[in-house]
Amino acid sequence: MPDAEHLGTDSVTERDLFALELDSPEALPATLGLSSPRFACLVAWDARDVEVARIAQFARKLLDAGAVYVCAWGPDCERVHDIIDEEEIGPDPPPTVDRVVMTTWHENTSLAEAIWFVLNNSWPDEGYEEGCASTLGVAIGSPQWASEIRETFSRPREFASQVLRSK
Repeated sequence: MPDAEHLGTDSVTERDLFALELDSPEALPATLGLSSPRFACLVAWDARDVEVARIAQFARKLLDAGAVYVCAWGPDCERVHDIIDEEEIGPDPPPTVDRVVMTTWHENTSLAEAIWFVLNNSWPDEGYEEGCASTLGVAIGSPQWASEIRETFSRPREFASQVLRSK
């Protein structure tokens, strides 16, 4: 199983930044070795030809590992987002919920914009704030996407400034 690669710490959010490159969703390890029990996560994945059960299994492992904010990016990311929500809430959600795992999808944006979002806007629900001191970027099936995540997570503030200047 691959290990999450620690790339540094974001000086603004004070979160440790990690990247994980997977050949398949099944390769997600049960234990990620992050520096905190909870984390924000970007999932870059082309899930168009992936069965619901495989996405749900991946989502469950990610949530069980401590994901409290998940940004989905790539072809069919809205479906990935919806399945993560279903795994978190379940088929019969209670009438009131004390805390919720936040999820977003980034269908019509570049990977750089999705990375910027997870680095700058992925603030968990108040009930999950404590212990959320890591951000993980996961690329499934794309060495190119994994490389872009590693590159930007290695220099988060320089990258954020660059994205803002280009707007």
